[in-house]
Amino acid sequence: MTFANLPEKAQNLLAVSQGMLASAKADDWEAVIEAEEIRRPMIDEVVAQGAPNDAPPADWMRELLEELQTLNDRVVELGEERKAQIRSEISEVQTGSKAVKAYDPER
Repeated sequence: MTFANLPEKAQNLLAVSQGMLASAKADDWEAVIEAEEIRRPMIDEVVAQGAPNDAPPADWMRELLEELQTLNDRVVELGEERKAQIRSEISEVQTGSKAVKAYDPER
């Protein structure tokens, strides 16, 4: 399916979702959160809007939702990767702090 044939609201929803992925790739998690707050009600609107004249609802809606799920899964994956990096950084800081205390117990 070419997503250009989607209703305008569905195209906007797809664009917001693609923007979320771009923000996640750029490690801008505040923008991801802001986009998700915008996206949530958009999903409800698109589902309520129904199908465009040239496609049955099941086809375009299913394909759109599959694409949104793919984008969302990638955002989640990037979030999990970032969380693992943060955990590693915290662990390194804690290890460094313990080493400093071993050499200087007054700290």
